[in-house]
Amino acid sequence: MFTGPACSGKSTLAERLSAARGIPHLEMDATRARILPESAHSRQDRAVAYRAMHFAAELLLRSGVNVILDAPYGHPEDRAEIGEIVSRTGASMFVIECRVPPAEAVRRFHARGPDSVRLDLTAERVAEIVRSFSYRGQGLVLETGKTGIEECLSRIEAYLAGGPALTRLT
Repeated sequence: MFTGPACSGKSTLAERLSAARGIPHLEMDATRARILPESAHSRQDRAVAYRAMHFAAELLLRSGVNVILDAPYGHPEDRAEIGEIVSRTGASMFVIECRVPPAEAVRRFHARGPDSVRLDLTAERVAEIVRSFSYRGQGLVLETGKTGIEECLSRIEAYLAGGPALTRLT
């Protein structure tokens, strides 16, 4: 499970891990765009997307397939749902929290150009999201503004190999 604010590197790292390990990657904003293509980027629409993504994850886990989840997970109810899925499926949960300074997040936002999924994002909005994000400090914490992609991936692989897996989220 990758968590963190906008432009923190979670999707980049999740995609790379997915490709390296052949594990399905479910990303919340892409899920929302697929199931609610004309939706506003409201909390209600995001809640629907989280439920759909979590439903798909649970189906995969029950079939013996690992899954990579990629979303901010800033709301307690979204985090609680993951704990319930872990409990129901007996899956191991590894959390990778991506942290980034606001200035670096804004630089990344400008470098990648307009987001075709998150149409509501602006440089100002990205900075605000990063400043107000409630980091939890659970699992592996990566300072993605200071650590390169390859080093982050190396740390992720070491974490996955040595654990510990989490049983609940706060």
